[in-house]
Amino acid sequence: MAHVHHVHNWLRRLTWCALPMVALTLVARGDEPAEGQPSAASLADAKRWIIAADFAPDGASLLTAGGESLLYRPGDVVLWNAADGSRLADLAGHETAVWAARVSADGALAATAGYDGVVKLWDLGAKTVKADLKKHAGWVRSLDFSPDGSLLATAGEDGTVVVWATADGAEVRTITAHEGSVTDIAFSPDGSLLATSGGDKVVKLWAAASGEEQAKLEGHGDALWAVAFSPDGATLASAGADRTVRLWNVADRSSRAELQGHKDWVTSLAFSPDGSRLATGCLDGSVKLWDVAAAAEQVGPEAASSSVWCVAFSPDASRLFVGSHEGGRLLPVPEPQRITPPEPPKPVETTVMLTPSEFLSMAGATGTIGEDGVVAVDGNLSKDTYTLKATAPASGVLKAVKLEVLAHESLPANGPGRAANGNFVLSTFGFAYGPPGSGETPSVVTFASASADYEQADYGIAGAIDAAVETGWAVAGETGKSHTATFLLPEGTVVPPEAPLTITLDQQYAGADHAIGRLRLSLVMVEPPAAAAAASADSGKASE
Repeated sequence: MAHVHHVHNWLRRLTWCALPMVALTLVARGDEPAEGQPSAASLADAKRWIIAADFAPDGASLLTAGGESLLYRPGDVVLWNAADGSRLADLAGHETAVWAARVSADGALAATAGYDGVVKLWDLGAKTVKADLKKHAGWVRSLDFSPDGSLLATAGEDGTVVVWATADGAEVRTITAHEGSVTDIAFSPDGSLLATSGGDKVVKLWAAASGEEQAKLEGHGDALWAVAFSPDGATLASAGADRTVRLWNVADRSSRAELQGHKDWVTSLAFSPDGSRLATGCLDGSVKLWDVAAAAEQVGPEAASSSVWCVAFSPDASRLFVGSHEGGRLLPVPEPQRITPPEPPKPVETTVMLTPSEFLSMAGATGTIGEDGVVAVDGNLSKDTYTLKATAPASGVLKAVKLEVLAHESLPANGPGRAANGNFVLSTFGFAYGPPGSGETPSVVTFASASADYEQADYGIAGAIDAAVETGWAVAGETGKSHTATFLLPEGTVVPPEAPLTITLDQQYAGADHAIGRLRLSLVMVEPPAAAAAASADSGKASE
């Protein structure tokens, strides 16, 4: 069994259009009876690969196809009692694995095909072969009956679609459909269109009557595996190795939705009989249910223990068949219940205090930088421009710059300004950064907006980020108290970690004494959720 698991994982990484070139045989679990002994009497006991399945229209029986392996070993086609899972009949004759199985809408016919390239048309009532249809050069991945049962369309690895007349098995036409293998095929419910999916990542629509291409639907990022029409024909679903399911509007050929959530190749899909739900199967064993109208995931059945190759709703929508490489299961269909997606983790904002490395006053004032980041300004008082140098934090995305102007008993009227009444006027607040390690700050930021806890009439905070020197931020009416202004960077501004920073406070009020006396700077940083969680964990370890 370990060898089978290893080879199976390797197979999953192959490009399927090239698979038959590989001399490879995958054998099912070793719990199947040896050759010549009775096969599993019930579906519950069957452990061979089930790659395809279809219910009879009356829901009384289930047709499955697969075999002992995915490729070379003998294949099997079995008819099961859908009520109790008992084995009704074997439709024998395929020499290699069977990849496709379909029952006609009236239940009179069945069709099967697989790795040997032979398409078998069966009289389902008599359990006998009606015709062997041979045209494809190699593997036949999929097939479908027209709604009236008069035609059978088959999809080949040779890139062609062959349409057959079921009355006599005659070839009606051959369509060169895809560059590479045709992986799935479906008739529209009114029989006017054929949909095909391919290893070339494309879904195509064809006129069933003429074989002329009608549309090419592009958007998948990898080879496709499955395609299906909704029962009303308005929606087409497609899925494949890019792990996504797409819904298309058939009328205008537009993409309606992309369903994401599978973590491996999506191998199969099926609409519920009323078209309201879509089931999808995946190589990782998961089976998902989707609300088609809302394009949202619903609560689905428990995942299979092995890769899922096919899914099929019973005609009354009460059960879902799931086929895998360890047999198949008939499961009750869960009641419709939307899965509420989890709230995406929110970025964590932190405020990081800046301790400037340098303070310069254009007017010759003195700035004393404390360990708490507070800059106390003294000495010459005049119109002035303060320039402070600092370094950005080592992580996080810079969102905003905060300026605190601080009241203090050493200032006139307790400040926070140096004017006699404790006021100040900040004409312009500037911010620039540069490449880490350079010391230069050539990138000047134009702030997106600014806000403050208090603004003097006619001296709002917006005046500190406009181009006019005569405007500015002041706090008359609320002097003697500390205040805070926040300057928001434009979205998309990226200040590198540990970048050199230059902050300027230009104070050009005509009174010449309205300079800030005490201030502190800090940065509002946004940490991505994962980084914030890691930092928290590291902090916890350090404290242990």
